[in-house]
Amino acid sequence: MFEAEARWLRRALEAFPDERLSPLLNLGSSDRAFREVAQPWIERELLRPLRARGIGICHVDRRTAPGVDIQADLTDPADAARLRRLGARALLCCNLLEHVTAPDRLAAHALDLLDPGGLVFVTVPYSYPHHRDPIDTMYRPTPDELAALFPGARLRQAEILGAGLSYRDEILRRPWLLLRHLARLPVPFLSLDQWRRSMAKLYWLAAEYRITCAVFEKE
Repeated sequence: MFEAEARWLRRALEAFPDERLSPLLNLGSSDRAFREVAQPWIERELLRPLRARGIGICHVDRRTAPGVDIQADLTDPADAARLRRLGARALLCCNLLEHVTAPDRLAAHALDLLDPGGLVFVTVPYSYPHHRDPIDTMYRPTPDELAALFPGARLRQAEILGAGLSYRDEILRRPWLLLRHLARLPVPFLSLDQWRRSMAKLYWLAAEYRITCAVFEKE
């Protein structure tokens, strides 16, 4: 999650009263170290303000790790039923849909966790290079394409948000990354898929990373 993305989500959440948001499930939350150390703006800009409002947050991930409240796979019917019993009023579904092979099915399972009127806050890359976690399907939707995944919900707000960063910023922090691209340039035959991804990533030396952000309300 980018810092600009966390701020967008904070503003979107601020538009709703506390009783519309609590309890809130953070789907694909990762662990505490990721939220507080690797990307500390998730804690600072997003989660801490929610807790200050008294909103209960339940962190859900497929892995068992410190800071994960419930280990669950949303595509597993038994796990989905267990999550449904929590009575969530809102969901965070951030940077998750590009990492599953059937995003429409995951979106349907997410909506099933909510009663009518429940809210889903979704972010997914719009312009961003391939990144494994453990897979990346390169799902990069517009707001309309994202809305098509949630046919049982009303789109309340959507935006393609600029992150204010590009691959150039990563290269400035870790210049050796550029050497890796240069080393791969003359040898595409060693691994054509890796070569294509490596060359494609150079596009983002000038292009800004962008994120599709949306809020849905279950009908």
